[in-house]
Amino acid sequence: MSRILNAAKLDYFASKSMLRMVSMLVVIGIIIGVIAHGPDYMMMFIMVFGVTSAGSIFSVHERSHSDKLYGILPLTKTQMILGRYLYALVIGIIYIVVAGVLGLILTYIMGVGFDPLVYWATLALGFAYFCFATGVAYPIYFKFTFAKAYVFTMIPMYIIAVAFLIVTRRADLASTLGSIVTFFMAHVYLAPIFGVVLGLILMGVSLAISNVIYTRKEI
Repeated sequence: MSRILNAAKLDYFASKSMLRMVSMLVVIGIIIGVIAHGPDYMMMFIMVFGVTSAGSIFSVHERSHSDKLYGILPLTKTQMILGRYLYALVIGIIYIVVAGVLGLILTYIMGVGFDPLVYWATLALGFAYFCFATGVAYPIYFKFTFAKAYVFTMIPMYIIAVAFLIVTRRADLASTLGSIVTFFMAHVYLAPIFGVVLGLILMGVSLAISNVIYTRKEI
C-alpha cells in the first residue's frame, strides 16, 4: 500500500505546477455559472475541468520523459497504475468539494432558491461524469500516449457535458424522468451515494483495462 501511495505522491509532485495552472479554469466555471444564473451549471463545468487536471499528469511525464523513471523504481506496473488512479480519485474529490462549496456560495449570492435534490444530484452526476471521462481517457493515454490521444478523448467528453446542460435547460426533468425524480425527492441522501458508487465502479472497470494495457507495454 505504501508503494501505491508513493506512486500517487510522485505523480502529484511531478504535476504540481501544471495543476496550479489548470485549476485557474475554475474561474471560467464560475463565470459560466453567473452568466447562466445557475450554480448547477457552474458545478458541472468545474468537474469537466477536473478531468483536464487529472489527465495533465500524462502530459507532464511525456514532456519530461519522466515516465521512464518508473522502470527503475521499486514499483510494479500494477502498483504504478493503482497510484495513478488514486491520484486521479483525489483530484476528483478535491474538485467535487470545491464545486459543492462554490455552488452554495453562488446560490446565496444570487439569491436563487436552494433545491437539495438539484444540488446533490448535480454533484452526484458531476462526480460520476468525472469518473467516466477519466475512466475513458486513462486507458487510451496508457495505450497511445497523451499527445496522440488528447483530442480524441476530450472532445466527446465536452460534447456530453454540453448536451447535459442543454437538456437540463430545455426539458422538464421532473416530468421526463418521472418516477426516478420522485424516488430521489423522497430519498435525497441517496443521490450522492449513487454518484459515488457509480463513479467508483466506472473507475474500477477503467483501472482493470489500463492494467491489462500497461502491463503488456514496454516502458
